[in-house]
Amino acid sequence: MAGQPSRRTASTSKPDAAPRACGAQATLIRPLMTMGLEFANPLGLAAGYDRTGEFAPSLLSAGFGHVEIGTINSATAYGGPLMRPAGSARLGINIGSLRPGLDDLVIEDFVIRLKQAALIGDYVVANLSAPTMQRNGNSQGAERLVQSLSAARDALSTVCDHRVPLLIKLEGGEQGAAIPAAIAAARSHGLDGIVLVSDCLHRLHAISSYVGRLTVISVGGVRTSEDVRARLAAGASLVQVHRAFAEGGVEQLRRILEGI
Repeated sequence: MAGQPSRRTASTSKPDAAPRACGAQATLIRPLMTMGLEFANPLGLAAGYDRTGEFAPSLLSAGFGHVEIGTINSATAYGGPLMRPAGSARLGINIGSLRPGLDDLVIEDFVIRLKQAALIGDYVVANLSAPTMQRNGNSQGAERLVQSLSAARDALSTVCDHRVPLLIKLEGGEQGAAIPAAIAAARSHGLDGIVLVSDCLHRLHAISSYVGRLTVISVGGVRTSEDVRARLAAGASLVQVHRAFAEGGVEQLRRILEGI
């Protein structure tokens, strides 16, 4: 797992898990730019920890570089305030549909959620890592979804006078497997990046090399600062934790940040 080529981008109870600012991301971690946004550090909180945004105010001040809430769908809604403290983490919004598959109605659901999320989040992620909803990176309709979301985002950019970065989230697949169709579509249709669910550094490096300029956010099995450094060295621009924070809270976040 060690010795991967480097392509680094320049530049429990939930209420108790994020009650105060970390304050330890310290001086050794420099801000980085990716997707046209500045992040205080490369470490973020994955979607699934806060599914509705209920805990967003405290999480955004916990010390992360970004916090991704959701998956937001027709049964859930962003529950936090629109205004955020100055200097807080970037807010990502993970969107989906309660309908299975990727037919026209599902794609319409995604577009509706995108239009809502783009008014609130710093970036938006369309979730294709949803086996219970019969969706993945090779689902029939994946390219149509990406194309539809890209067109909707571009139209929103004109109306809102700013461009919200748009990504897809999906499983990375096995080492040596073909690149998922949704990743190829993301590269072809001008998306800004992918959230890649994989703990395989070889797979992360292969996909990071394939997508080129697109931002890669790595998630899955990240528990220590060594894990974060390995993901960055393998080609990720940003890295997300979930279980490590759910189990260790702010103290574990601090330990990871201190070791990056």
